[in-house]
Amino acid sequence: MKHVYLFILVIVVTFSSYSVTRYVTPAGNGSFNGSSWLNAFPSTSLQIAINLSGSGDEVWVATGIYYTTSSATRSISFNMKNSVIIYGSFAGTETSITQRNLTAGLSSTLSGAIGTVGIGDNSYHVISNSNLNNTAVIDGFIIRDGNDDRAATTSDFGLGGGIYNGGSGTGNVCSPTIRNCVITNNQAVFGAGIFNNGYLAGTSNPIILNCVITTNTATTGGGGIDNFGVAGNASPIITNCVIYNNTATFRAGAMYCWGGNNGNASPVVLNSCFVNNSAVDGGGIVCDRLNTSAGSSGTATPNFRNCIFWGNTASGTGPQFLILANAAFVATYTDIDLAGQTSPHIMSGPGTATINSNPTFFNIANGVGPDNKWMTADDGLQIFSSSPCVNAGDNTGVTATDILNNSRTQFGIVDMGPYENMIITSLSKNGSESDDIILYPNPTKDQVYFSGIKNSNGKIKFVNSLGQIVLETNLSEHIDLKEIPKGVYFVVIEKAGESLTKKLILAD
Repeated sequence: MKHVYLFILVIVVTFSSYSVTRYVTPAGNGSFNGSSWLNAFPSTSLQIAINLSGSGDEVWVATGIYYTTSSATRSISFNMKNSVIIYGSFAGTETSITQRNLTAGLSSTLSGAIGTVGIGDNSYHVISNSNLNNTAVIDGFIIRDGNDDRAATTSDFGLGGGIYNGGSGTGNVCSPTIRNCVITNNQAVFGAGIFNNGYLAGTSNPIILNCVITTNTATTGGGGIDNFGVAGNASPIITNCVIYNNTATFRAGAMYCWGGNNGNASPVVLNSCFVNNSAVDGGGIVCDRLNTSAGSSGTATPNFRNCIFWGNTASGTGPQFLILANAAFVATYTDIDLAGQTSPHIMSGPGTATINSNPTFFNIANGVGPDNKWMTADDGLQIFSSSPCVNAGDNTGVTATDILNNSRTQFGIVDMGPYENMIITSLSKNGSESDDIILYPNPTKDQVYFSGIKNSNGKIKFVNSLGQIVLETNLSEHIDLKEIPKGVYFVVIEKAGESLTKKLILAD
């Protein structure tokens, strides 16, 4: 009889540990039960698929737009779930997560645009979370069009148009994992892109990895992110992220960190960039220890390493950052424009290996790049090989790959910012003419030109990211690339015993 019980126990354990994948497409398919791509749930059942999932389960979401609701009820949002991974941007044929291809940009959108044209009747939050830990994961989505225009309260009113992480209240925790996402075109009173609420003995410390937070608008403060740690804790870990072109009409165009009333709002930020954000005060960051009544207390000390602050503006005080009530701004191995930063709005500590030099982005005015898709090979906030940010970071604790999944330290030292420069320079034995060769335009659509070639005795090889030679030809001032696939290539120029390798982006 003991053997029978043991056999039953093995079966129960086996079935309870068996993970399930649920599939969702815009129109659904087959029996609409989510058991496969051929029987996928329709878009209106995405939240049902999440709710049905248990520990270790995954929800796979195909290319398309998924609205928070088919009704006009603005308070309905998507909700994440512990121990469940919600993956987006599938073509709808994959049988393994390794087959999902994000190199052409994200293609699954979660949208709060449920009403008529304009944002006035959009969902308050696209995603609204509570009671979550880091096992709740969302990966591979564009999250957009939320608008919480209600008068702000310390609960969820007026907070977090894109993502609201509600961890406020004694013992409450809301710290999900948000990765490989673009959070854009959201509006709220505070924290238009993401609001992390750790108010009053709560905790909201999400992991935000490989994300772009862009073009969000706060009608008061925290255009991109707001960390509300007053009398609690709101200190996310932010890695390989772009915070770009966000706006606040009062303070903190990019990120607000408020740790008053003995609270804590001290995010740890690694290899990220804060670019072209704007506000009246604190165009980039606000660090705030003010209490809600009188005086100040607590901690508001965001810590930045291997980051870039450039092009942020304030019509009032503190273009890059604003310090309130003896809070602190700590940055090491970071490129930061300190023009206009007057006391007390200065960095705390020694600022080890910080620099104040133009990072030389591909195109600071067009961060998304010519293809209008973030996290692709033509992103404008990549840095040129001549950038002072190349090989200028600190390798301690960096991730293996950057925001584009390029290797982080294959050239020895990590770069500053979310993008690792992939140009390899292996110059000549005697350093004659190869270092003067320039290829242009870059990115390009279908052809490339070379300047500085003094003679044509040599070879040019185009090597893809897998190390395969896709084109080899004689050295020339002009080469037609119409016949090779779009992507990122290493162009190896060989002549007279010399070798020079440059990166080329071939885009649509």
